[in-house]
This record gives sequence, C-alpha cells and structure tokens, in this order.
Amino acid sequence: MQKKIPLVIGLGITGRSLVNYLANIHKEIVIIEDSIDQALLDEIKQPNLTLHVNPSINDDLLRKISTIYPSPGISNDHDIFSYASKFDIEISSDIQEFIKLNSSRKILVTGTNGKTSTCLIIKNLFENFLPDLNTLVMGNIGEPVLDNINKNIDISIIEISSFQLELLKEIEFDIGLLLNIEEDHIDRHLNFENYKKIKYSVLKNSSFNISFDSNNLFQKDFRNYKNINLPLDFFESKMFKKWPIHDIDNLKASLAVIDCYCENFTSLSLEDFNVTKELEFAFDEFLKPPHRFEFLGNISGINFINDSKATNIDAMLKAIRSANEIKNNGDIHLICGGDLKNQKITSLNLNEVQKVTNAIIFGKDKEIIYRSINQFAECSVVSDLKEAVHLAIKLSKEGDCIMLSPACSSLDMYKDYAERGNEFKKIVSNLQHD
Repeated sequence: MQKKIPLVIGLGITGRSLVNYLANIHKEIVIIEDSIDQALLDEIKQPNLTLHVNPSINDDLLRKISTIYPSPGISNDHDIFSYASKFDIEISSDIQEFIKLNSSRKILVTGTNGKTSTCLIIKNLFENFLPDLNTLVMGNIGEPVLDNINKNIDISIIEISSFQLELLKEIEFDIGLLLNIEEDHIDRHLNFENYKKIKYSVLKNSSFNISFDSNNLFQKDFRNYKNINLPLDFFESKMFKKWPIHDIDNLKASLAVIDCYCENFTSLSLEDFNVTKELEFAFDEFLKPPHRFEFLGNISGINFINDSKATNIDAMLKAIRSANEIKNNGDIHLICGGDLKNQKITSLNLNEVQKVTNAIIFGKDKEIIYRSINQFAECSVVSDLKEAVHLAIKLSKEGDCIMLSPACSSLDMYKDYAERGNEFKKIVSNLQHD
C-alpha cells in the first residue's frame, strides 16, 4: 500500500501553518490535537480536503501515514514516536520542509538567550547594508516559515529553538549562528549535555558557522562573533551608550552574519562601509520587542525595567550586569521567580547577584530560589507579582532601579512571559495614577 497521508500533531500556530501548507499537496490529512477548536478547523477546510481529526491510532491507519509532523511543543514521550519507529514513518517539520524547498539563503539563529532581538537586528542590518535584498524574519519569532514558502525571498532569517532543532534532520543550510548556551529547558531535554548537543546542531548542519567561542567543532568555515571589532567611535555614539551589554553582543553577532554573507555571497566586506554611521542610521528608529530589558520609565525617581523574557538564570544574570552598568549610584531591586524548569542553581553562577540590594521572589519555585541566592542579597518571599512590586517600592529610594527579571518560566502563574510582563507594566503604570 502506498503511503499518502501526512499526520500533524498539535494545532497551534505551527500546526495550523503545516496543515494549510499540506492541504495544497494532499487530499487527506490526519490531525491529532488534545483541545479541538472547531473554529480553527473551519478556517483550514478547503474544497476536496478531508481532515481526519483524532482518529483511532491503529495499524491500518499507520500503514497509510507518509510523514509525521509534530509541533515543536510535543513531548518526546508521545506514543506517536514509537509508532513512527515501528512503521518506519518519516518524522519531519515545517522548518525542514522550508529549507528543502525554498531557494533563499537561510540563516538559522539559536541560543539560550537573545534569539529574537538578534534576528531583528540582523534583518535591520541587511535592510540597511544590502537594501536591494528581500529579507524576512520567521520561525520561532512567531511567523511560521511555511507561510512564506512561496514568497520571493533573498534572505530567510529563521529563529530556531531547541525544540525545533530536535526535529531538524541532517539538512544543509547557509549560515548557522549559535549565540550562547546556558542551562535551560532541562525539564524537556533531561540534562544539560543533551541540550548543548541539540543547540550545537545548528553549526553541524550549516555551511558557515558563527559562535560565541573559538571551538570550531565541525571544522567548517568558522568565526567567533566575540572577536568582531567595533569601531572606536561606536563607543562614543550616544545611541549605543544606552544599549545593555547583552545587546551589544547581539549586535556583534549580527555584524558577524553580515560580514560572513558579504565575504561569501557578494564582492563586498564590512570594511567597505562606514560601520558606525551605517549603524546609527540603521538603528535610529529601531524598536526591540517588548519584555526584553524594556525601560518603562522613571516614577518618583525610581527606574523600572521589564525583563520578563528572562526565563532562565543566565538571562537574569545578564540583566543584572546591564542594570549595574546604567544605575549610577542607585541600588538594584530584583523581582524574580516562577518555574525553574529543573535548572540547577549553584553558587558558582550567582556571584552577579551580589550587585543586587534586594531580591523579591514569588512563584512556584520561590523557596528554592530563596535558599540559593539569600547568601548574595537580602531576600524576601511574597505571594505574587503585585505584592513584589509594592514591596520593592517600599525598599527603594530615589535613583534606584526596580527590575523584573524572573530567571524562570511563567507557566506556573501566567499564559506566557508576555502576560507576566504586561501585568508588571500595568502595575507600574497604575503607580503613576495613584
């Protein structure tokens, strides 16, 4: 029997994009989804397309399945993976299909922290340094890659998470950028070594490697973005003096991508540009996405920073380092907590917390965090974010900084980090009206 029917697991943003793409190729699609939304199914339906939603998974069905497309959030323990092995069914993904079928130059960006900001910075640089190219950002940033499969694109900048990298098989693309690796998603990947191996695969499968250290593990065309030399006048620019340290690193990584692209796909190099002037022009109206070291303003002499996207320990430590650079003579009052996702907290990686005057902790793992960091800063445990903000204000004086940088997932109390960040912004906004 010829296998003809694809199977999609999960009907989130990626799953819906996959189904819409597959509907142009197949007459039948199997969908597995725990929470069916009929309105979403109605959007997908096309003439002559048959959707089999949550059918009985049996041998007869599995013998007809050509390819299984799991959404990135699907657990590795899902029964469908053992069925795939038993019936020799191919596992693929939306990014796999896009790399295989779209003719653009592909730049895949991953790392524990900074992926989204870096993708947007890279896009901005391409639009200003090489304006004749059509450049799009997609992937984990919220724009499914297959929505762009038939577009005329010169450069595809794809943000890719560890969950998506797990699904990506041996397939070559142009440039792989690995920004950093710190402990994260251990609840999914079981241990740090597994997580690192998955992250490094972005270099294994790319023709040109850009990384945060000098270990050319795969003996490819390689560069360490930390070695990018910014012009001396860059550091005198008023615009970039406001940038936190970690965003300067993201900028250097992005310049390494432009340098690599120019060197290998054009007759240009970075030396052909007045880099500082080009950067000032490029970033004159550039807005970072929200919840990433986002300055909310000064209220009664106190500065408020929303860094809700800091969902792991390393991101929080980077935020503390950056806040310390800009705080002048004030103190830092850190609000943190949530679900640690099995991250291990050790005294070796927490010295940065000494720059914090007070740490106010809430959420699922607040007691674990308290025990880990109370040797570095004065700590308080509270019930929720609102209580944390009001305690931070009580402890603050003029010139201080109150920063939400949780070091944790938000899913114990919120839909996502954005909902958590928006609540923080709402609480801070209400202070102005009290």
